[in-house]
Order: sequence, then C-alpha cells, then structure tokens
Amino acid sequence: MRIHPKSKLDLESVRRALAELLALGKDVEAIELVLGLLEQLRDKNTQLELELMRLLRRHVGKTSERVSPEQLRLVLDQLDAGSESAASESENVADTTLPPPDAKLPEDKPKSKGHGRRPLPAHLPRVVVSHPVPAQERACSVCGAERVCIGHERSEVIEFIPASFRVELHEREKLACRVCEEGVTTAPLSEKVIEKGRPGPGLLAHVVTSKYADHIPLNRLSKIYAREGVHLAVSTLADWVAAVADSLAPLAERTRELVLASHLVQADDTGLKVLDDRAPGGSKRGHLWCYVGDAKWTSFVYTPDWRKEGPQSFLAERRGWLQADAYKGYDGLFSRPGATAVEVGCWSHGRRGFVELFQGGDVRSAVLLEKVQRLYAVEREANEAGDDHDARRLRRERCSRPVIEEIGRWCAATYNQEPPKSALAKAIGYLINQWEALMRFLEDGRIPLDNTLCERILRIVAIGRKNYLFAGSDIGAERAATIYTMAGTCALNGVQPLAYFTDVLRKLETERFPLSRIDELLPPNWMNTAPAGALVRPSR
Repeated sequence: MRIHPKSKLDLESVRRALAELLALGKDVEAIELVLGLLEQLRDKNTQLELELMRLLRRHVGKTSERVSPEQLRLVLDQLDAGSESAASESENVADTTLPPPDAKLPEDKPKSKGHGRRPLPAHLPRVVVSHPVPAQERACSVCGAERVCIGHERSEVIEFIPASFRVELHEREKLACRVCEEGVTTAPLSEKVIEKGRPGPGLLAHVVTSKYADHIPLNRLSKIYAREGVHLAVSTLADWVAAVADSLAPLAERTRELVLASHLVQADDTGLKVLDDRAPGGSKRGHLWCYVGDAKWTSFVYTPDWRKEGPQSFLAERRGWLQADAYKGYDGLFSRPGATAVEVGCWSHGRRGFVELFQGGDVRSAVLLEKVQRLYAVEREANEAGDDHDARRLRRERCSRPVIEEIGRWCAATYNQEPPKSALAKAIGYLINQWEALMRFLEDGRIPLDNTLCERILRIVAIGRKNYLFAGSDIGAERAATIYTMAGTCALNGVQPLAYFTDVLRKLETERFPLSRIDELLPPNWMNTAPAGALVRPSR
C-alpha cells in the first residue's frame, strides 16, 4: 500500500487491510505493511520539515550556509564510532597536510587585539581648517610677551559634501569680419549623449549607477531629485536609461566575446519579472543569465523564458572549462557530438542539500560537511602560501584527492542504506550524478571549488528587483542586461561605477571615441588610467 505525496492517509483502508492480513494469519505481512506506511510518513514528514525550514530561512531567517566547524566536531563525536567516521578516516590520510577533526582550522584564528581606528582614505582631498589661539590667550601668562607659533596639533575629521546639480551654459563663439561684414563663423555645437537632450554624462551616469548598482528605482530617484528642485518624470529617466544602454552596447558585446574566450567560464541565472499584457496577470518570468570569465569579465544575457536554448545559444561555441550547477539546460553543451565545453561541478551546490539536512536536524550529514570543510581548508592553505596555479594543483593532488576518495566511499556506503526517496539519498544522489564534474578542480589549479563568484555577481540583480520589482518589457530587460554587464565587470575589478560611466559616456558620445580602440574603455583596462578615487577600496 503506497501513499501519494499529496494524498491523505485513509486510516479506514489501512484498518481493513490489517484486519484481513491478521485474519489470514499473515502477521509478518501486516507488520511489513505498518512499517512501510511509517517509512513513507517519515520521508514525507522530513521533506515537509525541509520545505518549512527553507521558507522560514527565506523570509525571517539567516540565508548563510556556513556551518560552524565546532558544531560539526561536536556532532561527529556523538555519531556511532563503528561507522566510517571522520576520526578513523583522518587516520587513513595521516601522511597528508590535512588538519585532523580536532585541529583548529584557519578560520578559527584567535581574534587580534584592537589596533585603533582605521586611517581615513588617502585618496580623499584634504582641506586645512585653521584654529588660531584666541586673542585673549596669545600673550604669555608669565611675562606678558606675545607668544609665537611653534607648530600645530593635527586631527582629521571626515565630512560629506552632498551631490548637487549645476546648469552648464554652453556659449558658442561667433566670429564675423568687420571689414566686409560677411562670413560669420560659429563654434561647432558640442556633442551630447542624447541628441538635443539636456542631461550631461555625469547625470546619466548617476541615474544608471543609482538603479543598477545602488538598486534605487526610478520613481524613488525622481523624488530624490525633486528635493533639489529638479523635477524629472520617471518616463524621462527611463528614456535616459535606454539611451545609456544603447551607448554601452558595443562595450557589452566586446565583453561577451572576452567572457567566451576566457580559460574558465562560470554560469548561473536568476528570474526577473517582466511586464507582458499577453501573459496571465500581465507579467511573465524572464531570466537573466550571468556568465563570468576568469573572475575578470561579466556578461549578462536576457531571455524571455528559462528554456535551454538560452544558455546553449550563448555558449554554443564555448571551448574549455564551464562551471555551473546541475541545470539540465547545460547538458547538451557537454554531451552533443563534437562538444568542446567541459563540465566543472560546484561544491557549494553539492553541499547545499547536506547543509539543509544538518540545519533541519539530520546529524548524519555532518560527516559529509566535515569532509567538504577540509577541501576548503586546503584552498585556504594554498591562498595563505601564495601558491601559483601549478603549486595549487599539486597541493590538491596531495591533500584534496584523499578527501575526495573518502567522500566517494561514504556516499556509496550511505546511499545503499537509505530509502531512495529520502532527503539524504537525494542529497547524495546529486553528488553521484555530478561526481565526474565535481572532481575536475583536481585537474587545473585555476578552477575554483565552487561557482559562488557568479552567485555574488547575481546579487546585484536579486537586490535590485526587490526594489524596482519588474522590467517594463523584453527590450527593457535586454537593456538592463547591457548595463548589468558593465556594472558587474566594474564590481569584479574594483572600479567605481559612477566614475566609470561618467568618463566612458563622455568619451563615447561627446568625444566620439573610436570603436577601434574600444578595449581601452573596458573596466580592467580603463582602471589603468582612471582618475584618483575611481577605484573601490575594499572593506575589511
């Protein structure tokens, strides 16, 4: 007797079935029936608990997937020592540099002592504000003579000067001949980003930076401007965004080419609500695909749906490593005849199901999580040692491969003992299905363990859509992808987007920068000649 996941348990039917079995003397069959029903109910209850936990985390809980090493060690100490525990397995690899379960990991470093306030940024302009001694205190209190200055005591105060509007009055000189009073010549009209438009490059840059980097909807931005006495309709601001996207299109296209030519491409996607009067409810769910090349280039691509044709079209000519989650839309890129893309798995996705199980109370997942933490410990050691790509690959071969083999043995043993539909079996099934792709990081020191960089870049979309809610059309979403492409590439390279957009828009439109030199305007190259203050100082 099976219970459908969405059906209610018919207790009367169960009672009749049990009565019939007992009447026939089939006690064993009756017990098996009860145990089978309990097993189904247990699996269903576990699944519901996980779904409830996900919903609570999404709305009221923390979204971090970090699991404390101390928590794992405490749980591992309580697990049955007769199974393949972390302690016994660590003894099997004692000849490696991996830390044993009871050793402190690099992230457990003791907190350093306070070292005073952080100095104010050196790139900010300094203005000296003089504070003379009051006149009544300038005379010597002993002899009455005038005291002289022998130096100054200095302290720094950081101040904020609010952004402000200004009107630039462009005067074009006119020349005429006083002798013949003919041949009047007027200076040429300066080029504008928007033909016959009023906004300058700085204002346009502020609009797109506010929306796509600072996540401020245009209606809110319109109100902010109105407080300064500048009244701009939302429709006007939307037209300006469209004009900026059209100007940046050649840069976005060139960035796309550089992403595809990268040694490693990372891919992920997120949904975006798009207005469409033909769709039920007046809107549909479009998708923004994020592609990151060598942690240096970002390309966003919009598609009106989540079909596989989106990524397969963009990545059709991809040659080399491609790191992504297990979305089946990518599969054709790796399995088709003559495929040139090589699949790389993501350990962040691989461990995610086990994190949810651990947070939901299934302590068996702690064994896998502890092993994955040891993989990341190897990466931290490589970073601290300053390993180049070859040294990192050798370190992984020496230290990470034994852990991978442990994970494989544990998955095989545990999977065979679990009901196929249990949450733990599903989490292990993900690893088994992705096993070859998850081992690819051992082959190349330039491949990271996970795809979280791509996920971090996608956050600019996730945060933005919480504020502006939707794109006005497919064309609007495509233009958003263009601007996100450049804003995301700025973020990867530590470039201040407002300074970048201001300078690039001025060069592209008002100075007619030649497209043959367009690579000079891409963020990683532009930053080499960027003005002071154009680079983002990372927070600590």
